[in-house]
Amino acid sequence: MKVLPIEQAQAQFADVCEEALAGEVIRLQLANGALLELTRVSAWPPKAAFSDQQLAQCYDDTDWAGFENHCAKASD
Repeated sequence: MKVLPIEQAQAQFADVCEEALAGEVIRLQLANGALLELTRVSAWPPKAAFSDQQLAQCYDDTDWAGFENHCAKASD
């Protein structure tokens, strides 16, 4: 873990970001002494792509369609 004054982190921002991406926990210290932590965030998982046929199959379930229609009427 590394603690850097905010001014130093600003001057070396690209390098500090690379260290965080490499797994180093970076804490930035503000002038008032408060600390912020800079850590790597995992990427969001990709969205599943459905074909037109898969999407159309959603409308084949009459029970589910009835439920959706009931909910829509209730929200009118």
